[in-house]
Amino acid sequence: MQAKCQVDMTYGNISKQLFIFTIPILLSQILQQFYNIADTAIIGKYIGTYALAAIGSTGLLISVIVNFFIGLSTGVSAVIANQFGAHEYDKLKKSIATSLTVSIILGVIFTIASLIFMKPIINLLQTPKDVYDLAVDYLKICFLGITFQLLYNIGTAILRALGNTKDPLYFLVFSCVLNLILDILFIVYFGWGVKGAAIATLISQILATLLVLWKIMCLDDECKIDLKQIKIYKGYTQDIFGVGIPAGLQAIFMSISSLIIQSSINSFGAEAMAGITVFAKVEGFLYFPLFSLGLAVTGFVGQNFGAKEYERVKKGINISLKLSAYLSLIFIIILNIFAPYILKLFTNDVAVIKVGLESIRIVFPSYVLYAMNQIYIGSLRGIEKTFEPMIISLFAHCIFRVIWCYVLLRYFHDMKVIYSSYSVSILIMFGLLYTSYKKNICKKYFKADIVNEN
Repeated sequence: MQAKCQVDMTYGNISKQLFIFTIPILLSQILQQFYNIADTAIIGKYIGTYALAAIGSTGLLISVIVNFFIGLSTGVSAVIANQFGAHEYDKLKKSIATSLTVSIILGVIFTIASLIFMKPIINLLQTPKDVYDLAVDYLKICFLGITFQLLYNIGTAILRALGNTKDPLYFLVFSCVLNLILDILFIVYFGWGVKGAAIATLISQILATLLVLWKIMCLDDECKIDLKQIKIYKGYTQDIFGVGIPAGLQAIFMSISSLIIQSSINSFGAEAMAGITVFAKVEGFLYFPLFSLGLAVTGFVGQNFGAKEYERVKKGINISLKLSAYLSLIFIIILNIFAPYILKLFTNDVAVIKVGLESIRIVFPSYVLYAMNQIYIGSLRGIEKTFEPMIISLFAHCIFRVIWCYVLLRYFHDMKVIYSSYSVSILIMFGLLYTSYKKNICKKYFKADIVNEN
């Protein structure tokens, strides 16, 4: 069955399906980075280094919340993809309705909690006084959009689970273009500063979310729900969020570690803070496309696992592992070549550019392993195994990185200590994920060891 709003990936050419399914996600992530660059460049050029530092510092706090939402949504996507692959449409409808309802409730809770604990957390990060007020102004407005951010991520995850990656791309294009137009209007012409940037983001988030929800209401009959059906169904919350919560926690651990390490970065001054901010923008061109491969694998594996098409699962993972390695190498080479020019788009400050360039040279080579990590994670999520990846992420991304920086910075007060923590933790995570993947997928569902075929 191949419907206009859903795509069944349990039959047909695997390479072609993965390509068609992945490309819109990949383009969405690349587009998001172009938008982030333009957005940050406008702030850096028209407001200044302190505004750039404020948004970079607070951006980590926002990412803790958003990354939890993204992780949560991938868990939801896995459950719905399994149900779609197994043609369990009644369960699928109830899962969609329950996911949307709980998202609204969680969004409101997160909004209230974020506004209450905002200042204590900013103080905990040792944010410099000359950046503090700008950070508070920016966060107050951004936190008002938390519910819409959660609904958007859950909504796009639902569409991905049903094989629809094109419409989320169209909605993102609309959102990014609108956000940039509003940035120019509010920052350049109205002179609203960081508040203008936050308001532009809030408006574009709201409209993008409404478009995603509209598309869900327009699904084909076997998957379609209406407003009357949006409620919490008994027994479905545990099924959906039993998978989603560990995935969300896995995503949040990386952000929490970055948030803790941010206090160490802050000790190097505003230039270092701004340098890491622009590094993160360039890193996005590598991080998010590779992350998108993991999202695609979750959808593909989820549908085929639900349909018990284990041979297709095996072949799909093989193809994805090879693609991730090749793609990461290409991106690493290109970004290293053009990094000096990209960094100058954000700032003319020599010290800031030096920090950004140094971090790129040290961290990026390890992203070949990071790319393969995303395939392993996506595969495990596709079969609804999210607990082990969560524990692995907790150890590698959070515990190890924090201890590494805490211990070594006492003896070597150098930014290279921070850069190296990312590379080493990626290596550790690769080894642990590989072991989990072999145990939970290869030995249980594949007739032959998939690793030996690579």
